[in-house]
Amino acid sequence: MDKNDKIFSDIVQQCHGIVYRICYAYLYDRSHAEDLYQEIMLQVWKSLDRYKGESKVSTWVYRIAVNTAMTYNLQHKKATHEELPETINIAAEPRDGTKEAQLEALTKAISQLDEPDRLIISLVLEGLSYKEIAEITGSNTNNTGVKINRIKIKLIKLMDNKMNDDNI
Repeated sequence: MDKNDKIFSDIVQQCHGIVYRICYAYLYDRSHAEDLYQEIMLQVWKSLDRYKGESKVSTWVYRIAVNTAMTYNLQHKKATHEELPETINIAAEPRDGTKEAQLEALTKAISQLDEPDRLIISLVLEGLSYKEIAEITGSNTNNTGVKINRIKIKLIKLMDNKMNDDNI
């Protein structure tokens, strides 16, 4: 195994889940997500020699994944996308119906966002800093913070609408 093979293998192990979450943030369709995942990994492999170590490997992979996902979506714009499922599995089950209802409302609200907003909020949910998200999206930290706050407001409104609709 040569140096690039080892580095790539380490990247795949370290970033596998991250890349899949980006795929699902864009597509929600397992068959397309698999194709997008493969395309992202191909782009990571092709770009391996250009990684300068100026940022964390995960930030660099995020950047490639975002750019590849945007290009993929443009090329496959006519493809139909399935919405997120009404419920998702999480490690710890909610203790009451309220948390479960909120999680379902959040999931539904995220699926209603525009693709760039879905991507940004998925990066927030991954626990990335505003600075890392700015690097990935090609923005600056202040603009990223403003954008995230606007997305959060949208999500709150969408969730409030969902919760109110359920109570009717």
